[in-house]
Amino acid sequence: MVELAGGKAMLFGGSNQPLAYMECKSIGLSATQAKALSASISRLLTGILPLTAERIYIEFSDCQAEFWGWNSSTFG
Repeated sequence: MVELAGGKAMLFGGSNQPLAYMECKSIGLSATQAKALSASISRLLTGILPLTAERIYIEFSDCQAEFWGWNSSTFG
């Protein structure tokens, strides 16, 4: 799922320069996968948006399957 919301007033590190903040939640996400995703997402965003990798913030969460609901149940 993706939600894009531009034009938000945000500050990071005391600066209001362009930035991207993302949340990435996945069942069974490893630290190695999060690191690889961070690099790939940063490359993608800096290629299409006017910002640098230093202004991209990604929060990764490994969700337990029993706490992720879909189709009237959960994955656990």
